Amino acid sequence: MAKPSNPLILRFALGVAVLAASLSISHALAQEERADPTDSSVLGEWVGTYTCAQGLTGLTLTIAEATPASARAMFHFYADPRNPQVPTGCFTMEGNYDPVSSRLQLSGNDWLLRPSGYMFVSFEGVIDAEGRDFQGLVSGGPRCTTFKLSRQPSPATPQEKCAFDTPTIQGDQVSAGKIAQVLADDGRIDLNILFDFSEATIRPDSRSQLDELGRILMSPLMAEKRIGIFGHTDAVGSVEANQQLSEERAAAVLDYLVERFNGPDERFEIRGFGKERLKKPDAPQDEANRRVEIVLLE
Repeated sequence: MAKPSNPLILRFALGVAVLAASLSISHALAQEERADPTDSSVLGEWVGTYTCAQGLTGLTLTIAEATPASARAMFHFYADPRNPQVPTGCFTMEGNYDPVSSRLQLSGNDWLLRPSGYMFVSFEGVIDAEGRDFQGLVSGGPRCTTFKLSRQPSPATPQEKCAFDTPTIQGDQVSAGKIAQVLADDGRIDLNILFDFSEATIRPDSRSQLDELGRILMSPLMAEKRIGIFGHTDAVGSVEANQQLSEERAAAVLDYLVERFNGPDERFEIRGFGKERLKKPDAPQDEANRRVEIVLLE
């Protein structure tokens, strides 16, 4: 006959089981959060394979810029485990991106590490609506067929020649997917498009945020909507000077979007609010007040 179980042992075992289940759920949620497509951007690493004369080949494509006016990327290829004889190489690519169709075209531009006998190739493909997969056709080399890339860790560490810096969304800047979600839910979004004191020139650290904005405003989701671009300033200076400066800041954003994304300027309405609507009223001189707000007008 078995002895009765010790209640303390049972409670301890139950606690361990609950903790393990909790940790498992937390891990699964963390994995799901990292894979959330609403955080995705066209920019960054895409990993997978492509096929040309050498056979199936591993690839990390790092996209540094993607607008209708210009796209730039690093093409870093290496052996796939199913075809281990492929050497490592890399070259830069240039092309363009259409945010309406999510079609990206890239062509080889400059060899940085070239194995003997290898040629530039070109890519033309479409990024899916969730921002998870990028696939299409390869051309430019013998027996090239297709490529298929997705958001996953690269299995290869690039050689120094193949390293490629990409712009990142800094601080509280917002990704293209979240811009779309906030605009759809709230009808407006206050983006970190920042300016130096008393200037209407867009700072370099805000350009990646504007590119994210441009991609979503020109996408099918937003392409038919009228957009308000509202400029704001900090509280330093006169009402008149700040009013003019806020209008110039809104106009600078409009000029950027029209130039980089071929957006029709009649879609946009610009307004300046000077120092009337401080983002940080308790810190009226803070640079966060020097910003631009995006608003759905209809």
